[in-house]
Amino acid sequence: MGELSKNAEKCAKNVLWGILGFLFARKQSPKLPLDLENVKSVLVVRPDRLGDVVLSMPVYESIKLSIPGARLTVLVDKSNTGLLADNPNIDDVFAWNPKQPLQTLRALRRKRFDLTFTLNKTFSATASLLTLVSGAKCRVGYKQTQNAWMHDVLVDIDPEPRHEIENNLELLKAVGLRKIAQNPKLYFNENEKEKITALLDDKNRHPDRPLVLIKPGTRVPEWGWRLEKFQAVTDHLLKTKTAEVFLISGPGEEAMTDRFIRAMEKPPVRLPPLSIKELALLIQKSDLLFCNHTGIMHLASAVQTPVLAIFKHGEIARWGPYNTASIILEERGSDSLSPETAIESIDKLLKRDTS
Repeated sequence: MGELSKNAEKCAKNVLWGILGFLFARKQSPKLPLDLENVKSVLVVRPDRLGDVVLSMPVYESIKLSIPGARLTVLVDKSNTGLLADNPNIDDVFAWNPKQPLQTLRALRRKRFDLTFTLNKTFSATASLLTLVSGAKCRVGYKQTQNAWMHDVLVDIDPEPRHEIENNLELLKAVGLRKIAQNPKLYFNENEKEKITALLDDKNRHPDRPLVLIKPGTRVPEWGWRLEKFQAVTDHLLKTKTAEVFLISGPGEEAMTDRFIRAMEKPPVRLPPLSIKELALLIQKSDLLFCNHTGIMHLASAVQTPVLAIFKHGEIARWGPYNTASIILEERGSDSLSPETAIESIDKLLKRDTS
């Protein structure tokens, strides 16, 4: 019954988007490459999760390099707006709150953008609606069945696996942007730097050892390595004095973190709540991040810290670490990956970092 309901809902959405297409489809495609001198305002739409926003960072820098006179607005979920603070390439940030949509929709209508990029390679009704409401003169996006009518410039979806950063940048290249930045970057202010320096001075019990950050939690429990295995790795690192270990706890993971620490003879340092950017800066100042395939894995890419990631789901070619030393361990549909294998991988990355 549940599957039937899902199929009916999907069919209804497709019919709705078909009706919208009939009513609002554009009649004429622009000549390519675009005349960028006439582009004064650009909107980038990415109302998704943390990792998606981190991997969109090269888009913002590339737009500013290619169209320096244009004002750039970025629309992200309200939980990710802090990640964009202090970014010199971004002029305005719109926070998408699905519980209070009218404020964002009105702001989009007031702006009247010249050019919009919708970065979602997979169809997103939310991103599509926001792009449509923007009323942009030229809309650029991937060719998807549901909303192909909505875009003036359609980019075919390459069947070959490609990293999400490259997927994002492909949309820019399609309309003639040529000054392309490949790597994600984050920008930190003095308050953040002072806070993390003070935290390290206070919490780091062994500053002479490498600092390893471990995050055992994940958004979907089935996508995470078993907690006991993370504990075994942590126990080894501390008892052998291989590294100092800080434990990262995400929102809603407090109970899991309590269990993790209570079960250990030599517990790791439990971090206090940090903003996303503060956490990214701490990752930058550490020697290694060890985590599941989660959004903070991409923070390590943005600050070029080595990362050991466990993939129980997702395409590695599309979502793996980018532009940083990394080892990926897979455990799909089984419980076969041992703590010893993870420990060997950590040793390799730490030795590489000190060589």
